[in-house]
Amino acid sequence: MTTAFDPEALDEYHEAAQYSEQRFGMGRQFVASMQAAITAIEKTPVRYQSVGQGIRIFRMKTLPYYLFYHYDEASQAITIYAVAHHKREPGYWHDRLPV
Repeated sequence: MTTAFDPEALDEYHEAAQYSEQRFGMGRQFVASMQAAITAIEKTPVRYQSVGQGIRIFRMKTLPYYLFYHYDEASQAITIYAVAHHKREPGYWHDRLPV
C-alpha cells in the first residue's frame, strides 16, 4: 500500500503542523496524529465515509481536521487530496481531483 499527498494537501499538512507548533507548541502531536490517521486509512481504506467521486473522508478524532482521500484498489494506492480544517469552506479542494 502506498500513500501520497496531492502537492497542495502536503502544503496544508505542513502549514497546519507549523501553526500547531507556533500557536500551541503542539507540532509534534499534530504530526503524530496525522501519522496515526494515515495508518488507520491504510489499514482499512474503504471503512470511511464516501463523499462522492470516489473520495472518502477521515475525521481526525483529536484535531479539528478532515483528510479527504481516494483509494485505488487495483494499485493499492491512497492519494490524500486535502488536509482541511473542519471550519474551512467545504469543497474548496475539488479542483485538485483528476478529471
